[in-house]
Amino acid sequence: MNRRRYIAAIVLCVYIAAVAVLCFIRQDNAPSVNFTFLGIASDKIAHFLMFLPFTPIAYAAFRPDSRRIMPHLLVLLAVMMAGAGLAAGTERIQAALEYRSGDIMDFAADMAGMAAGCIFTVIHIIRTDRK
Repeated sequence: MNRRRYIAAIVLCVYIAAVAVLCFIRQDNAPSVNFTFLGIASDKIAHFLMFLPFTPIAYAAFRPDSRRIMPHLLVLLAVMMAGAGLAAGTERIQAALEYRSGDIMDFAADMAGMAAGCIFTVIHIIRTDRK
């Protein structure tokens, strides 16, 4: 594993730990932040932003050395599937916790964030990795 992948793997582990803390922490004393932006609730924006970096970070940790596009697309597919599992798992655990609640719309916001991150990653692959 080269140095960049090693650093990306460490960042990915720290990122997943941070997502777990944000998803499972008790929010009894946290201030309530209820606003909308373009009709989208603040918690959905938070979920979108929380999962936006997942795809680029995970791709950086597992990206192939090949110059062909297919291995890169397969890694992105695997990353998206792992991200979907992470998002579904966090919502499922939240639903089981007495002080949190699971919400399918949170999962949708998580997936939208990962999809946006995937688009950024594909642009990066096209612009830099295949030169």
